[in-house]
Amino acid sequence: MNDNIVLLIILAVLAMLFLALAVVLFVVHYQKRITTINLLKEKELTEAAIRAEEEERMRIAAELHDDVGATLSSVKFYLQMGEKEATPDVFLQSQQLIDESISKVRSLSHRLQPAMLLQLGLQDALQSFFAPFQKNGSIHIEYTSDKLPPLHDNLALTAYRIVQELLNNTLKHATATHAEVYTEIADGQLCLCFSHNGQGITETQFQQYIYKKEATGLKNIINRLKVVNGTIAFEQEKNWYHTIVRIPL
Repeated sequence: MNDNIVLLIILAVLAMLFLALAVVLFVVHYQKRITTINLLKEKELTEAAIRAEEEERMRIAAELHDDVGATLSSVKFYLQMGEKEATPDVFLQSQQLIDESISKVRSLSHRLQPAMLLQLGLQDALQSFFAPFQKNGSIHIEYTSDKLPPLHDNLALTAYRIVQELLNNTLKHATATHAEVYTEIADGQLCLCFSHNGQGITETQFQQYIYKKEATGLKNIINRLKVVNGTIAFEQEKNWYHTIVRIPL
């Protein structure tokens, strides 16, 4: 009888040890799986950032070649005409084309490193960025802001680039006619709200899209926010979609 009890105790201990070992192995396997998934996600985000940079370089190269290059070729043509027949119209046309080239180069320079952002701050830089969209009528943008204090260059540039990306996505995918942008400082954070009346995404859709290969713009935003410990959230209110970005000061 005693032998049976001892045997049962031994079997129970062995069963408990086996169960504990199984739990440990499961936890280790689960942690490895989570680590692998996180590494894959990090790789996807890094690749997306690289793709976004390369796409931007290609766009700038195309603009330099197609727009600025073509305009300067026209200037050369008119100047060559001027060597044969120096008329006021030839020089006037050349001057206009040179002015156009200067404007295009300034626009490209602004995209690469907005001078106004460094000189006057985020608020004025955003106001200047939205101004051309008001003129061409593609979308009406209303920008309001509390008075922003001077911000660290990296923080201001991050916010500026995120707004550029959000507007670019809106123009490409949302078919919106109206957008509203608001910035403020609250609870030690820069809060930025970008809203539009087109086709947007919700928080649930964002979690689904973020790891898709084609979601380069969203991944670029996430990478920028990771550097400054910022957060992003998506909300829907009737026919309006809101993107809320918060960046600690």
